[in-house]
Amino acid sequence: MELEGRDVGVVAIAADKVADMAEVQAKLPRLLLLTDLDFSASTAWGVHLPDADSPSPGTFVVGRDGVIRWRRLEGPRGDWPTYAELAAAL
Repeated sequence: MELEGRDVGVVAIAADKVADMAEVQAKLPRLLLLTDLDFSASTAWGVHLPDADSPSPGTFVVGRDGVIRWRRLEGPRGDWPTYAELAAAL
């Protein structure tokens, strides 16, 4: 995917303040970090419920054609996918 003239492989979206995301972005220059203060992206991707204070974590693999190839939403224990699961999805 190309975004703002860069070839992007991993994008992270959070409902954090822009200044906080910029601080993390400086430490992780190979990722593209975006902020979603109004929860519009989180809602569109199905990880924010209308009455929730914040979005639930989710991990998505999206093909170059824009089609979601794999997804993992936060489990009941709040666990994230393992590297092995993510590698298999790629």
